[in-house]
Amino acid sequence: MTRETPRALERLAQQVIDKVPSGRTADVRIEYSRFGTMRFANSWIHQPMLEERTVVSLRVCDDQRLGTATTDDLTPAGLAAVVRNATGLAHAAPRDERFPGFSAPNGHAPGATPFSATTARVDPEGQGKAAQRTIEAALAVAPGARVSGVVNQGLEMLAVANTSDLLRSMRRSIFESSVLVERPGGEAPVSGWSEGAHWDARSMDPARLGTEAAERMPTTAPESARPGTYRVLLAGPAMSEAIAYLGYLGFAGKAQEDGWSCLAHRRGRAIAPSSVNLLDDARSPLTLPAAIDYEGAAKRVTPLVQRGTARGAVVDLVTGGHLKQAPTGHAGPPETPYGEVGATPAHMILGPGPASFDDLLRATGDGILVTRFHYVRVVHPGRGVITGMTRDGTYRIERGRLGAPLKNLRFTESVLRMLKGIEALGRERRCFADERGYTCVNAPAGVVGKFTFTSATLF
Repeated sequence: MTRETPRALERLAQQVIDKVPSGRTADVRIEYSRFGTMRFANSWIHQPMLEERTVVSLRVCDDQRLGTATTDDLTPAGLAAVVRNATGLAHAAPRDERFPGFSAPNGHAPGATPFSATTARVDPEGQGKAAQRTIEAALAVAPGARVSGVVNQGLEMLAVANTSDLLRSMRRSIFESSVLVERPGGEAPVSGWSEGAHWDARSMDPARLGTEAAERMPTTAPESARPGTYRVLLAGPAMSEAIAYLGYLGFAGKAQEDGWSCLAHRRGRAIAPSSVNLLDDARSPLTLPAAIDYEGAAKRVTPLVQRGTARGAVVDLVTGGHLKQAPTGHAGPPETPYGEVGATPAHMILGPGPASFDDLLRATGDGILVTRFHYVRVVHPGRGVITGMTRDGTYRIERGRLGAPLKNLRFTESVLRMLKGIEALGRERRCFADERGYTCVNAPAGVVGKFTFTSATLF
């Protein structure tokens, strides 16, 4: 276990703040992370990696001018250099008259969030066993298949201090895994997929992921499907990615400020059925919990869609100052590229419905099951239009039952129309996250009435 502690990071953060020249204000982030990555391919474990790093990010304000510099050099000379660089960049930056200044530690202390010391220890042997259980479970369902994937497990600590006497810290434990099962040979390759994340590795069964991925792999050659508009059943991985893009395109403060948010003129209006509730809650055990944001603001529950009605965008100090809103606790690191994106919901939870998976199939009637999306890109941010492909488990649904596997399709669809078209949601949910747990979405599967596929593939 690392000797780093949140208190040690707080002391280092205060040391950096104490070096800021008089007459300037500043905030600093000290981020420590220790992650183990265990990859497997062709049903063999390979490429284990352990990464440990500490990064200092300092933002200085000089007469309403902001400059940011980062370093991983923790020596006195390195810390002096990052202060000098941030100060110099601030002096040369354009003035931001609406920047409100750095926040004082008002309100209640953030408090602790769910945390697993076992997960945070990053045991390579334990990760290897998790990968092996995934492989064995998949091969038990699909003998002779190729099993590939990754197990990510780690610890993140963050300390934030500023010249307004704010000094806060947190720690997070993160476990994330994904698995792909492929059948070798044949004209059209077939594959199945599963993934999941949790703050406690003991709550994420690797064998279940392997079994799910193998069961989603077709056993017969996939058929072709014509492009068009279909009823679809989006499995958890597909639903979570659609919700993640909704968060970025609809609820990011920078998008609202710049005018390209797809919800810019829809706040307070119904954008989904009344059964749809979406919130951002970084303290919930249903996500990968975090106590503070990257400006030290305490995390809190933030409604995004309440009974189908769109709520406001999330903001940090900069976008909040521009939009005349108080920060919501969603600040990311201010340096590029994160600073260009601004505040976004990073711990979203889509409320469940009462339906079982069989209920969702019956509710779909005739349509298509989409396990996950692949290579998704934004087409028109103001309309919420994204494009991408289906992947690793696309099936026809006929008369409420799972039918033949399908070759993959390209879709071009608005996340707003997708949200408005939700007709049923499943009762089972899971957390889905990126490899380092920076963003996550807890989502169930769901039936969407209209979903447009614009072209077909040969595989």
